Amino acid sequence: MLRFIKHHLASESGVAFYGIFSLMIFVLFFLIVFIRLWKMKKSTIEELSAIPLSTDDITQNERP
Repeated sequence: MLRFIKHHLASESGVAFYGIFSLMIFVLFFLIVFIRLWKMKKSTIEELSAIPLSTDDITQNERP
């Protein structure tokens, strides 16, 4: 199976573009996430980090 894919990709021209394009999307995505986290307020980060430990949401969802 891998041999078929490898042979098929080797016969196509311009395949390197897809690899470079995928790498660019990958790097761009994590760069955007990093910049967004860098600019986020400290209070928001503390609020989001306390969500798993908070029991307020559980009690609100359990009420009929």
